[in-house]
Amino acid sequence: MQHQTHRFLHVSLLCLGLGLHTAAHVQSLKATSGSTLAAAKPKLIGPMVGAVTMRSARVWAQIQSLKTDTAVPVWLEYQALNESGQPTGHATQTKPQLLNAQQSTASWLLDQLQAGTPYQYKVLWGKKGAIQSSQPQRLRTEALWQWRTNPPPVKILASSCAYTNDAQTDRPSTPYGQSTAIFESMAQRKPDVTLWMGDSVYFRETDADDRSAMAQRYDQWRALPAMQSLLQTGRHLATWDDHDYGPNDSNSSNTSKDISLELFKHYWVNPSHGMPGLPGVFTQTRASDVEFFILDNRWYRDSDKLVDDDRQMLGAGQLRWLKNALTASTATWKFVVTGSQVLNLQNGFEGWHQFPKEQKAFLGWLEQQRIPGVMLLSGDRHFSVLLKKDRPQLYPLYELTCSPTTARPYQNPVKDLKNNDAIVQGTAVTQNNFCELEVTGNQGHRNLRVSMRDVNGQEIWARNIEESELR
Repeated sequence: MQHQTHRFLHVSLLCLGLGLHTAAHVQSLKATSGSTLAAAKPKLIGPMVGAVTMRSARVWAQIQSLKTDTAVPVWLEYQALNESGQPTGHATQTKPQLLNAQQSTASWLLDQLQAGTPYQYKVLWGKKGAIQSSQPQRLRTEALWQWRTNPPPVKILASSCAYTNDAQTDRPSTPYGQSTAIFESMAQRKPDVTLWMGDSVYFRETDADDRSAMAQRYDQWRALPAMQSLLQTGRHLATWDDHDYGPNDSNSSNTSKDISLELFKHYWVNPSHGMPGLPGVFTQTRASDVEFFILDNRWYRDSDKLVDDDRQMLGAGQLRWLKNALTASTATWKFVVTGSQVLNLQNGFEGWHQFPKEQKAFLGWLEQQRIPGVMLLSGDRHFSVLLKKDRPQLYPLYELTCSPTTARPYQNPVKDLKNNDAIVQGTAVTQNNFCELEVTGNQGHRNLRVSMRDVNGQEIWARNIEESELR
C-alpha cells in the first residue's frame, strides 16, 4: 500500500491464482485491451522458466480454457544444444501430467543438466492424434565460472504493481490499469532475470473468499498478449505484497494465508518457499556473481497500527535466516528484495520504518557485520527512486525502489521527496516504468549499471556503481 489512489483500491482476498476456474468465468474476464479471454479452445500460457542452477531448471506452463470434464496430458521435451544452437544427443521427455479446469498449471524440475549449457525445450499437450506443441524455447544453466573465468555478465529487470483492468469488477471510475505495452518493452531488453517484487495482481471485492475467483484474477494477468514474450524470456523470480497475499495492507492475521501460499507455489517456480517449519515465500538464488535474498514481508507482519514496541515485519525466524544467508554468501552483489521500502523514513504509508525496533536492529547488525556488496530492492510505492543511506565507517547502503508497471503512478509524492536526504537527486520517476540492473566487467572489478526505463523501454536515467564502492 502507498498513496491515496492506491488506498482507494481496497482489495480483497487473496493471492496468485491456481487456475481453478470454470469456462463460463473465463469468458467473463476482460483483459486490459477490452478483449474477452477465449474459452472454446485450450490455450497455452507461457512457458516460463523460474529458478535455474548449474544442474537444474524449473519450468512452468498453463493450459487455459479447459472444459471441467476434460483431462489433457501435458509434458515437456528438452535437449541440450551446442553454442551454434544445434541439438546434441537425444531429446528427453518428462512424464505427462493431467490438467483440467480444476488444475490448469503444470511445473517441471529438470535435473541432471550440464553447467553452462543452452537447452531447447517445448511444451506438448493433447491426446494421441491431436497433440499440440509450443514453439521451441531456450534456457541456459548457470556456468561453472568460479576459479576458472570472469563471472558472466547478467541483466536483471525489476518491477512491481501490475494492475489489469476488468470492467465488470473494477470500481466505476477512470481505469486504474495503464498500458500493458510495458511488458513487451521489458521483453525487448532480453533480461536474464526478471524480478516481480509484489502486487503482481490486484484482487477485487468480488474475489473475497472465493478461491476460483482469485485464481481467475491471476489467469487474466498471465494471459495478456503483451505478457507472453516476457514470460518466455530469461528466468522469473517473485515475492508478494499485500494485493497478491490478501486484502489491502494485509498482515499475519490473514486467515486465508495458507491458500495464498498454495496459490503462489502454483504460479511461481521459485527455488523454494520458506524453510522447514518456517513457512512463507522467502528464498535465495544466484545468477552469475549476483545472489538474490527474496523476503516475505507479509506472512509474519504485524499491523502498522498495533501499539507494541516489538511489532515486526519479517519476524525473528526469517531475520535469522537472512542474517545467516548473507554471512554465508560469497556473491559480489547481494540483492535483498522486499515488497516494502526500507530506507525511506518520510514514507507516509507502509514500509519497514513502521517497525522501527526491528528495522534499526537489522540495519545496525548489517553495519556491524560489514558484509560487502549489499543492496536493497523494493516495490510497492507507485513511483521509483534510488535511496542512499550514508554509513560513516562503511560503504553507503543503496535501495532501489521500482514501481509501477501497469498500475496508476503516484504522480506527486511531495512528502516522500521534499527535503529527504535519503533521495539520490534526479532519480525519482513518477510514471509507469521498470528498472534495469546490468552487471559486467572482470572479477574483482565488476560494474553495476542501474537505470530506469519508461513504458517504451527508453532510458530515463542511469547510474554506475563500481564493486569497490560497496566494500
